[in-house]
Amino acid sequence: MKKRLIALVLTIGMSLSMVACGEKSPNAPADNAAAEDTAAVSAEDTADTEVQTANPDASKVINVAVGSFATSSVVTAKELYEAEHSDVSINIVEIPFGNLYEKLCTSFATNTAAYDIVIYPSNWLAEFIQGNSVIALDDYLTTKDNWDTIVDVYKGINAYEGKNYSVPLDGDSIILYYRKDAFENEDYKAQFKEKYGRDLTIPVTWDEYIECAEFFNGWDWDGDGELEYGTIEAMAPKDVGGYIFLTHALTYAAHPDYTGYAFFDYETLEPMVNSPAYLKALEEYKQILKLGPPNMINYGGGDERAAFAAGEAAMAIDWHDTAVMAQDVNESKIKDNVGYALAPGSREVWNPETKQWDTFDEVQYAPFLAFSGWTSSITSSCQNPQDAADFLNVLDSDEVSMEAVTTPGTARNPYRKEHLTNSEAWENSASKFVNPQEFLDVVMESYTHPNHQLDMRLPKAGSYLDAIDTAVSQALAGDISNEKALQSAYDAWQEITDDEDRDTQITFYQNTYLSDKK
Repeated sequence: MKKRLIALVLTIGMSLSMVACGEKSPNAPADNAAAEDTAAVSAEDTADTEVQTANPDASKVINVAVGSFATSSVVTAKELYEAEHSDVSINIVEIPFGNLYEKLCTSFATNTAAYDIVIYPSNWLAEFIQGNSVIALDDYLTTKDNWDTIVDVYKGINAYEGKNYSVPLDGDSIILYYRKDAFENEDYKAQFKEKYGRDLTIPVTWDEYIECAEFFNGWDWDGDGELEYGTIEAMAPKDVGGYIFLTHALTYAAHPDYTGYAFFDYETLEPMVNSPAYLKALEEYKQILKLGPPNMINYGGGDERAAFAAGEAAMAIDWHDTAVMAQDVNESKIKDNVGYALAPGSREVWNPETKQWDTFDEVQYAPFLAFSGWTSSITSSCQNPQDAADFLNVLDSDEVSMEAVTTPGTARNPYRKEHLTNSEAWENSASKFVNPQEFLDVVMESYTHPNHQLDMRLPKAGSYLDAIDTAVSQALAGDISNEKALQSAYDAWQEITDDEDRDTQITFYQNTYLSDKK
């Protein structure tokens, strides 16, 4: 089960004043197991599909552009909305994800007014705001009765300079998964303590995580007649490997006393990727490569989720999609044995001011809200923005969103308070989730942690990610030293920033953290 989303080069020239879309699509979507069927977008698969309107005689039409993997909840919302609004037709334009960025940018650049609502990865938002392609929604949020029940961080993510430009439809954080039957086995506890001189516990630091992975790697500890592995992480380039690496790196780079310095210097936007924090993470990442399946260097997000659900490893690092798949009553072999925890932290964090390691008595965490969810905006060309906002209200409602986040393969993960407290809905979902509150509590903890880290939220975010993704993959393959790999990422990030205009990039980057703290 591979998910390879191909970065597409735009074939049209677009000035910055027309649209701020980058030259190629951002890296693969992080949280989306359902995108696996877009593994390679062929020429015959690139055509848009229009979902037939239920109200052909309606006086108004709202055109909704959505990636083909995430259509199901939009169809549900369409049916509910049209039942109450006979004068409005919702026309869903289903676009293969590999073409979505290009299609949206082309529409914005040529001012074709092809779409009234666009549903897209939220880290594209900065580019769309910069190009005046989407509108602020504050004048229309009075009709959004459920806005206040969105988790605070996701309200902030969708804001810029105090204005709300999109309605979140998805939440993201990368967490630790583990097999309870491995960590609770008394014989294994004794063996582990004899080998490592400490109790076998759920790892709270990456050092502990590596020890646990080493202990459980390469033997049949669950008695199924097959070798099991210590852990599984999706390391494939041009998939989600860049995000998974950053989960390690931000642990060491996101100092709790220096907000906004994990990726760049907050004031100058000088990259942090060649710092000792990132070097430590890369050295660690290469260790972990040896503690998973033999071909883990080529594992995409879909591979990791399927393998963990099949019982092939003691641990995994991933978004919330792994939880839903590992709990799927029809697919999982470990349904009753899944545990959840924050991604490991560290007692040492790099200080960006002193250029030294700071040591802490308590473990310091930096939960990474990588990708930061799918979102939805109303375009500047929309002629009926209030009708469009009313439809988004239905799409974001408890009824529609709860079904979406609890169903495997929808590309939707919890982002509303109701999603994180209604255990019964998860237990009664298609997956028949076991002990969902254990999972939901960890998700909420990552969202509300004082040192949570947002994905990069500035124009060309995808290009920055591509650069670190490429550098890390070269280091993993042994093609280049760790130091040279990170220096190449540093140089690429500097070039991207200068090409875009450093002052503009600084403004967007700083506003990310201002919005996050509101």
